[in-house]
Order: sequence, then structure tokens, then C-alpha cells
Amino acid sequence: MYAAWIAQAAAQQTDRELSRVSSAAQVLIAAIPIVSVSVLAVLSFFVILWDYRKQRLMIERGLTPKPKNIDDKLLLIGIVALFVGVGLLVFFSLKTGLSNSLLGGIIPTASGMGIITYYILMHRLKKN
Repeated sequence: MYAAWIAQAAAQQTDRELSRVSSAAQVLIAAIPIVSVSVLAVLSFFVILWDYRKQRLMIERGLTPKPKNIDDKLLLIGIVALFVGVGLLVFFSLKTGLSNSLLGGIIPTASGMGIITYYILMHRLKKN
């Protein structure tokens, strides 16, 4: 009963906050994640294409490309995801309290912890 009342109050407050924001601002707020993911995808594609062409050119000239070692990059990605997630958790918990918006912080936090755990396990297996 009490939880339903809290959820209803939070939904009403969110509706009031959104009604104060103009429709143009709402469109821009909704477009930011879409645009950033699209730009990241395009940039990733060109980085992969550049690396492929570089390796192909090295092989054509008779050189041996260096083997890929992504372990350190994996640890970096895990640490960044963990700290971004913790920052989002703190922000959303202060802004909205306990609500569904905390998922925005829980997901990158859990992803970062999973990547770091994988790195630690693989590092221990390589030592043995």
C-alpha cells in the first residue's frame, strides 16, 4: 500500500516536471542518447576499418602485425564503466530517491564489475 503511494507520488512529480519543459527541449533530451550512440557506432566502424587497412598494408609489405593484447583495454573499460555507473547511481539516488531511474546506474555498474571480474579471472588463469 505504502509502496504504491510512493510510486504514484513519484510518477506525478515526474509528470509535473516534464510538463514544465517545452516540447522542443523534450525532443532534444530524447535525441541526445540516439545521436551519441549513432556517432559512437560510426566512429567505431572507421577505427576498425583503419586498423584493418593498416594490418593489410603491413602484410602486403612483408611485415608481421603485432598480436592484439586487449587485456589492459578490457580492464580500462571495466573501471570506466564501474565509475560511470556509481556516479549515475549517486546522482539518481539523490535526484529521485529509490525509483526505476536507478537502473540507469545499476546497469553500467554491474557491467563494469563483470568486465573487471572477467579480467581478474583470465589474468589468474594465464599465470597458472
